[in-house]
Amino acid sequence: MERKLVCIECPRGCELTAVATADGVVVAGNFCPRGKKYAEAEMTCPRRVVTSTVRSAHGMIPVKTRGEVKKEKIFAVMARIRALRIDRDVAQGEVLDPDIDGEGTPLIATAACHG
Repeated sequence: MERKLVCIECPRGCELTAVATADGVVVAGNFCPRGKKYAEAEMTCPRRVVTSTVRSAHGMIPVKTRGEVKKEKIFAVMARIRALRIDRDVAQGEVLDPDIDGEGTPLIATAACHG
């Protein structure tokens, strides 16, 4: 299987070609090792940082996952985020859910929210 990708690891935006073989993934077009690593991950297990907002008694709290979650789990993660309600003050960096994806990835507040 062959895929054309644009690397998102840096502003250079290399146009990559990734081919899955029996021995792994062959990558062409990358300027640096990060492009190769990105293409290999996209072919085997793509992951993303999820950013969103959570409702609170004081307004909306911006949040993000502290690490990348499997792309296939993004909709489930977003459903859990939508279900969260925070009725207290929140500090920037505070963990709002220690395991938002079922694999130990925390959801953190990216800004403070005070009433």
